[in-house]
This record gives sequence, C-alpha cells and structure tokens, in this order.
Amino acid sequence: MALLSPVTSQFLANSQLLEHEVIERGHINRTYMSVIKKDGETHRYIHQHINKFVFPNPPEMTKNIRRVLDHVNAKNAGRTGLLEIIPNANGLDYHLDEDGEYWRCFKYVENSTSFDIVPNADIAYKAAYAFGCFLNDLSDLNQDNFHITIPNFHNTLFRLEQLDAALANPAPGRVELAQAEIEFVNQNRELAGRLMQVIQDHPEAIRIVHNDTKVNNILFNENTLEAMTVIDLDTVMPGTVLFDIGDLIRTACNSAAEDERDLTKVIFDQDKFAAIIKGFAETTGKSLHPAEWEAMPACGAIITLTIGIRFLTDFINGDKYFQVHRENHNLDRCRTQIELVRQMLAQMPELEKIVAQAKSQTV
Repeated sequence: MALLSPVTSQFLANSQLLEHEVIERGHINRTYMSVIKKDGETHRYIHQHINKFVFPNPPEMTKNIRRVLDHVNAKNAGRTGLLEIIPNANGLDYHLDEDGEYWRCFKYVENSTSFDIVPNADIAYKAAYAFGCFLNDLSDLNQDNFHITIPNFHNTLFRLEQLDAALANPAPGRVELAQAEIEFVNQNRELAGRLMQVIQDHPEAIRIVHNDTKVNNILFNENTLEAMTVIDLDTVMPGTVLFDIGDLIRTACNSAAEDERDLTKVIFDQDKFAAIIKGFAETTGKSLHPAEWEAMPACGAIITLTIGIRFLTDFINGDKYFQVHRENHNLDRCRTQIELVRQMLAQMPELEKIVAQAKSQTV
C-alpha cells in the first residue's frame, strides 16, 4: 500500500486507496488492480509501472495511446466497456515519481474477463473479429509522427541478429541447455524475412496495427462472453495486419499455456485457426493487400518463431527482458513456441486451404 498510495493520489486527488492486488499477467510492465474511494464512491482502477528498459520513452508512448483511444472511442461512443486512460492532476496521462519511474492509470473495465487459453473456436472467432474491428477503427488514423515504441518489434531478421549477438556473448551455462532450440532456429531461418518482405515490397499495405494481439488482450463480458474492448496499446504503431493475425494465431490456437513444460499438451488447433482467419476476413478482408493474403497461411508460424527467438535470446542473455518466475522460464516459453511452429509447418497445406476459402468468401 505504501508503494502505490503516492501514485494513486497523483491520478485521483483526494482519494483513499482501500486495497490493491498484483495482476500476474504480462511479461513487461508491473500491473496492479486498485480499489479507490473518492467522493464517497468506490471504484476500481488499473495502475501500471512502465518498464523503461523496454519502453525508453514513456511520454511519447503514452501520447500514442491517448491518440488511439480518442480516435477509437469517438467511433464507439455510447458503448460500454471502452478503455479509458486517466490523466494526472497536471493533465498528463502519466506520472513521473521521485525515483524517475513512470506510472499510468486506466479505469478498470467492470464485468470483464479474459482468456489465457482459448476454450473453443467461438472465442477465437470473437477475439479475431474484435481485433479486426479495432484495426478498421484505426484505418483512417494518420500515421505521421506516430512514435515507434519498439523499433523492429516483429522484424524476424532483426531478432535473428539479436540472437546471434547473444550467442557470441552468452550468460554462463545457457547455450548448453538450449542446443536443440538453437538448431531448430538455424534450420528455419528461411522463414524469417517473409513478412518483412511484404512491407518492403508493398509499403501501401502499412497501416496502424496493434502488434501485440495475445488473446488475453481482449476483454470479454464475463456474463455473455461477447468481446468488449481491446487493451494493452503500448505497441500500437505502423505495420502489417499479418502481425496481428499471426500473434493471435500463436496464442489462441495453442491448447496449452505459453510456458507449458509438458510439450505433449501443446497442440495446434486448426478449428481455432479457421475461426481466426474468418474473423479477420469478415472485418479487414476487403482492405488486405494480395501479398498479405498470400503470406497469411504462414504468418502464425512466422510470428510464433519470432517470439520463440526472442524468448531464446533473453534466456541466452540471462533473462534481462521478460519477467521470469522460475528457473529456465524463458527456455520453457521458447520450447512451447517451437513446438507450435513445428505443428504449423507440418499442417501448412491445410492452413493454405483454409485461407484460400476465406479469401474466396470475401467480396
């Protein structure tokens, strides 16, 4: 309470912090759910400590978020469950504390729930449809002066360079534990440049996308299980829709947790894949470039390989980037991603047919 009280008072003057809990979700920022009493009423809020190692310019990142929320919320005026960022007493959407650390505050979305593991294809479809609608809302947002929060975020070629640099100067004992994973990455380097090639060859396809479409970044109504709102907007910036489709495939089509140690439980679900493709096709299909349709069957494998490389790199470096909660946690995460990539590559002919059918139904 002593840590959070000075922060909550910056965003909610003359308020009392009644209780709070740590939200054990997400790899980067430290997140709390707080219960605040103000003017005789009690409400819940989300307070986040921003990781400056990952996001070195929180003020500019926050400007992105405000710009996106103002644009999207204006198009959805009157809807319940919209994400709302709370400014501080000086009108800023962040607070810089006395230790030089950045904080922000969002109104808690009541009656909401989220999924780390998708229970069925219907939820996968609803998540894809919600992300697709979010992309449509952003389709006319000017890309000029948009802050790039993490350069080369989904650039698999760049991630390979980072891995090679880590292997040249590894933390003690890490390379020996990850030999099989390093070999798998080396055997699949030809996948690395495909999505970046789409951007390079077709800059007209670049648009504002979410870039971090993990399924738990959709809040669902806890009673109806209808999608309510998109959250975690730190990496909203220009890219290709394939980044968003691929990351949702990675997280929603996995039958197990992202860090599952028993790889026999990791199963790629084609039905959920088809549901995701359908959801995006129905919302963004008409606006997709032919090159995006062509690369779509493999985008899940490519994005999954990319995050697998990032987990592997962080493991080799000694766990400096992602939060870890047990020994070899990043290596476990990497192994799960690699197992998913293996299965997606083995099923690629079927995935190509699913995408072709969805494209044929998009008019």
